[in-house]
Amino acid sequence: MARTDRFAAVAAQEEFVAAACAATAHWVPDAEAELHALAAAHLATATRLGVKPRRWPRMLALVRATLAAAIGTQVGALTWLRRQEQLLIDCYVTLEGMTALGADERLRLRRELVPSAFERFQRVDRWIMRREEQSVFA
Repeated sequence: MARTDRFAAVAAQEEFVAAACAATAHWVPDAEAELHALAAAHLATATRLGVKPRRWPRMLALVRATLAAAIGTQVGALTWLRRQEQLLIDCYVTLEGMTALGADERLRLRRELVPSAFERFQRVDRWIMRREEQSVFA
């Protein structure tokens, strides 16, 4: 199995989460710049994994429609985004467990890719906590 084949599912999930970040920015205007930066980080990771993002416009439209239909609050949109970040982490963990993974690929996962995925998850989680705190004290 070629390296790009092993990383294709994770790269596709990175691309999807990038669209999710961009769509969530519409719902959370005060974090718009940060969410677009997070989207750019996801796209950059997908590209570094050897998969050129191709579905971005169609995917972004689908994600925006899903958010508009299902979520009406900032916390709701961010909670949905956090779930997408968690699914991405799950993809990385699944990839790390593959026996066909080379030692250098496994090392890169453990040192770079998985910690970065957890950091992005935590950023979204902190945004949720701040908004929840603001609503409690409002």
